[in-house]
Amino acid sequence: MIKYLRLESYEDALNNLALTPSQLPENAGINFSRDYMVRYWLDFETKGSPSLLNIEWFDDPTAYKLKIKKPGTDEYVEKAVDLVETFNWLIGLHVEHLDRWRGYDAAFKREVDPELPEDTNTRLMLDGALKETDDGAWHFRKVEGYTLRTPGDHNDREKVLVVWRKLTGDLEQDNLMLDEWVRKYRLSAQDTEFDVIYVNGSNNLPNLRQAEETWKVRLIEEAFHQAMWDVEG
Repeated sequence: MIKYLRLESYEDALNNLALTPSQLPENAGINFSRDYMVRYWLDFETKGSPSLLNIEWFDDPTAYKLKIKKPGTDEYVEKAVDLVETFNWLIGLHVEHLDRWRGYDAAFKREVDPELPEDTNTRLMLDGALKETDDGAWHFRKVEGYTLRTPGDHNDREKVLVVWRKLTGDLEQDNLMLDEWVRKYRLSAQDTEFDVIYVNGSNNLPNLRQAEETWKVRLIEEAFHQAMWDVEG
């Protein structure tokens, strides 16, 4: 088996910078313009560009795309970025199990919950069981493996679970489906099976504070951004 990887090039990164209208004064001098470009342009004018990591696109991890220039031409084509594979490399994950994308569907109902305030005293529940189907509205993909707390020391491991989701935009339904999916696979954020759990998108999974003020359940978007841009000088 051979794994073929195409790495984003410097030219690819530049070609995917999305510019917003410049706020430069009309009478800005050459020196001012140069300093602005160097100090602020990449931070503000191109904020949200695909090559600078647009976390809003993480709602559907399979739809993140970059414009790639065809060799020897001026033509560009859009190609999907494998965020799952990229994240594994960024956090140094030694993959032990890589599941496929699985689709799910469900019916919903609301039930009165006396523990909630009177103006919002109903809770969203599943009406029946979670159904696995390829054309379901919700999709999940899980990756299991480990990272090394001490570089090079495979005896000092941190067991990791990564949960990728395709979100529908309905936060309440998305989080309920995540809770049910976790329950279906008998996973828990509060047991000792995994040391760290990464999930994309806002969620309601119970969280535990660990040593050094870290949390067990972490957002993929935040970890992705940190791994890409936090560089020690």
